[in-house]
Amino acid sequence: MSNEIAQSPTKETRPQGTRQSWQRPRYEVKPGKDVYELRVHLPGVPRDQAEVTIEKDQLLVIGRRANLRPDGGKPVHQELVLNDFRLQLQLNVKIDTDQISARSEAGVLTVSLPVAEESKPRTIAVE
Repeated sequence: MSNEIAQSPTKETRPQGTRQSWQRPRYEVKPGKDVYELRVHLPGVPRDQAEVTIEKDQLLVIGRRANLRPDGGKPVHQELVLNDFRLQLQLNVKIDTDQISARSEAGVLTVSLPVAEESKPRTIAVE
């Protein structure tokens, strides 16, 4: 994992007054020269139920699973965890928030996080 984007050290909590159970999804960060690519695995989450929020130096990904059970159905045996997903990451590099993009395909959310110009390495001419 890159030091620029790391799992947030703060304890993740659910919104007050809810009984929601959260699960941390599997993810990977691929660093690039101008952009970081975050891939978050959100199986069972429809595209319209994936949410990406950035505030200051925190990136939050929430994925709400579709109801996989028929109305009123109770399983005889269950190994599948049906919790929604929540991932909070600390951004230790400035990101150009106007250029962030996200797409979802086959249960994988890909978020492109372009590095802000002031954070990119530059060469200084020596006179």
